[in-house]
Amino acid sequence: MFQGFDEADIPVEGATIRARVGGSGAPLLLLHGYPQTHAMWHRIAGRLARSHRVVVPDLRGYGDSTAQDGDFSFRAMARDQVAVMRHLGHARYHVVAHDRGARAAHRMVLDHAQAVQSVALLDILPTLEVWRTMDDRLARRYYHWLFLSQPGEMPRQLINGDPVMFLHSALSGLSGPPGMFAPEALAEYERAARNPAVVAAWCGDYTAAATVDLEHDRADLGRTSPIPCLVLWGGRGALACHRDPLGAWRTWFPHAQGHALDAGHFLAEERPDEVLAAIEDHLNAAHAAG
Repeated sequence: MFQGFDEADIPVEGATIRARVGGSGAPLLLLHGYPQTHAMWHRIAGRLARSHRVVVPDLRGYGDSTAQDGDFSFRAMARDQVAVMRHLGHARYHVVAHDRGARAAHRMVLDHAQAVQSVALLDILPTLEVWRTMDDRLARRYYHWLFLSQPGEMPRQLINGDPVMFLHSALSGLSGPPGMFAPEALAEYERAARNPAVVAAWCGDYTAAATVDLEHDRADLGRTSPIPCLVLWGGRGALACHRDPLGAWRTWFPHAQGHALDAGHFLAEERPDEVLAAIEDHLNAAHAAG
């Protein structure tokens, strides 16, 4: 799926990150979300690599990345990716991210502002905003936020009883039937889901989002970033019912621009051409701004 990309395992503090690297030009980091792997970028990474040096990792604990220290906070995920890019020789770069990866990207801007030149956030609200607006409708769509964050072994044991069924249910609940995904990408998601360590990472991720991540974000309320920010969301997804997704992000990124696409949650796989066009326009503007 990533023809022409090299593969590397990069040691970072408390984890080892598997990444694919390809193309030439300004450095660009692509981050995936739950319950996927870096494979979600397979429809646009190669085209972005025509003009950028593209780095496509698995988040710690997801896919073929591992986590040894049990820290699945977005702060740890952000630190990982800064270390990966530094290892590859990139001190400053653009970040395009979806779902959990976009939350890690937000934390990258907060904790490592000097590293991120621009950011694109796909189909999420700020973490604090999700919890603030968690009504009955959102809870039904985002039930996994509550289930995966439950303490103890219960969520993991239930998922590991039939991880592929759980994966398909998660994919369908967020966007549509698994048949909408390319077979080779879906096979990668299924392979990862069968790994109990990946399931543990899912649970650790959402547990952090209900605890320590909230503490970190609350401590940073009022901080803003002037960098270029693109916000895209699915017009048929959970964010479509929010009164103002763009306004929610302008609390953190005053210059954020963006719009909805005719899609569910998995924009880069449902509408790759539209996502690519929006990202390229955003990157061109960011390059022009310096």
